[in-house]
Amino acid sequence: MSTAAVPEFITSFLESKCPDVGPIGVDEDLVLTGVLNSMHFVELLYLIEAETNIEISLDQVTTDDFRTIANIRDRFFPEAA
Repeated sequence: MSTAAVPEFITSFLESKCPDVGPIGVDEDLVLTGVLNSMHFVELLYLIEAETNIEISLDQVTTDDFRTIANIRDRFFPEAA
């Protein structure tokens, strides 16, 4: 899977929240590595909503949708996959 297909704002956001982690692979577990915590999740959700112009209900998503960058891309930006 190529990181070129991942919307840049996703990787930039995650890397800015955890600069000590280094580059984050598209299949790296964001929860287990601590890159995506509950506060970052809310911020990321707002960013995705702003980018897609679609309101995302928490009833419509699962933890797995945000587990990896690839999952985020596939769930919210399928045209980039």
